[in-house]
Amino acid sequence: MKNSKLLTSIGLALGCFSAALAGAVTVNFSETERFTDFSDSANFESSAQAAYMKELTAFLEDRLGNELAPGFSMQVVITDIDMAGEFEPWRNGGFEDVRIVKDLYPPRIDLSFRVLDADGNVVSEGNRKLRNMNFMFSQRPLNSDPLRHEKELLSSWIRREFKAMDIS
Repeated sequence: MKNSKLLTSIGLALGCFSAALAGAVTVNFSETERFTDFSDSANFESSAQAAYMKELTAFLEDRLGNELAPGFSMQVVITDIDMAGEFEPWRNGGFEDVRIVKDLYPPRIDLSFRVLDADGNVVSEGNRKLRNMNFMFSQRPLNSDPLRHEKELLSSWIRREFKAMDIS
């Protein structure tokens, strides 16, 4: 009985700790109707757009939450997304709605960010235009995540940004 209460208390404490970390990162998307990939609604349905933004938000909250020092917070606003690959409407045989990924179509993400310390002072901020022209050569084999190129692009930015800030 004592072990059960102890485990419940530990679980509640960990839940509160996780919630505190999750609140440290805020991700927003600005004017999504103007995003490079989202403006072509014939090939990229709104439900797919919403799922894409939800997955990128969770990815950024997790990765950035792990990098931030206790008490720090970060705000990220994504202003444009162009996923790796393109729809090639001239393809025949039902492939006009298939994203073709090749080195000619690298992933691009434009964003702005702000890092705040525990007192709310701005520690770092800026605008970034993320590009990876060699994205086809930087992936692990057998990675089937449909957002693998965009996540790698964001991961590289996070590593560079936090190395330069030296606050983690």
